[in-house]
Amino acid sequence: MSGAGIVIDKPGQIIAIGDSLTAGSQPGITEYAPYAEASTWKLLPTSYPYLLGEMLSGHAGPELILNLGRGGSTTRDWLPGMRWEKDGVKDFPLNGEPLDEIMRSPQTVKICLMMLGTNDVCLSAVPDWVSCLLQGVVGYEDDGFITPRENLIVTLMNLKEKGVVTYLAKIPPNAYPGGLGFLGIDRVLFSGRSVKGRLKGYTEMVNARIGEIVASYPGLVRPGPDFYTLCRDRDDIWLKDRLHFNDTGYRLMADAWAEVLKGDGVEIRT
Repeated sequence: MSGAGIVIDKPGQIIAIGDSLTAGSQPGITEYAPYAEASTWKLLPTSYPYLLGEMLSGHAGPELILNLGRGGSTTRDWLPGMRWEKDGVKDFPLNGEPLDEIMRSPQTVKICLMMLGTNDVCLSAVPDWVSCLLQGVVGYEDDGFITPRENLIVTLMNLKEKGVVTYLAKIPPNAYPGGLGFLGIDRVLFSGRSVKGRLKGYTEMVNARIGEIVASYPGLVRPGPDFYTLCRDRDDIWLKDRLHFNDTGYRLMADAWAEVLKGDGVEIRT
């Protein structure tokens, strides 16, 4: 399968969807990712879509790729009819219905870069009763993460209906220790060895499901980067929460996506 013949000749014909790793979040540093500030909604220059745009286009630069990353979103949040809101920011530009807004948009979208599943893992690593209190997901671990797999397939089918070619990436390793506040509730819950083991096992399980989707539905999706393998042995790319990337990590993401698009024959003419 090849992306040869896909020509990008206007900004916004490539979209990036995902969670905080797509938005470019760096907790304690960036509060409004994918924007650097709330007053002007200026784009965050360290996010991978911003960096990737600069790599691919000297003309459009960071405007080339539309960053639709929503921090904290799960595979469920990108289903038809689902709504996402940024806590405490009523006028946040991305508040609304992530998938439905893409489907309704008159903008021509040719390519989607997708990476989802990290928050499905995080919200499944704690007991279900805790996840319910946090308004998270429950039961994914019990069904072998079949539910996120089905969520992704539904989203992919909708994007294909709109004529979008989607590249689906595998999620990075996850060693999240919980919140950075002293004795925060999630820090206590995530500090146990059993939870750390579940994070690793669940991440591998989600990536196995992503691999199944790519292998089983070649007409629906194309393989994106394998961020699990790329990041597994790197100690220089993480913030201290071991979940989000530092500037080096987000540049690694951009490099990996650039390699996929160039290797697949996508042509950038803007």
